Amino acid sequence: MKDKYVVWCKQREQYYGATHDIKDTTHFNSLNKIKKWLLDYHYDVDEEDIAILKKYNAYQIADVFDWEIQKVK
Repeated sequence: MKDKYVVWCKQREQYYGATHDIKDTTHFNSLNKIKKWLLDYHYDVDEEDIAILKKYNAYQIADVFDWEIQKVK
């Protein structure tokens, strides 16, 4: 069975578990999907910063934007 994840927004104090629609209740099934989603979600970041963030892993990107990645049990 593949791991499933959700992300917790510390600022809004709510969970996001969707790959396309943040109101969807499905879970992320990989850290790479979370990484891509976080970069897409924060579309207003400068291109230079995005280039740097793409070198980070999902946990590092989440930390930068004040999110928390949690594995679903």
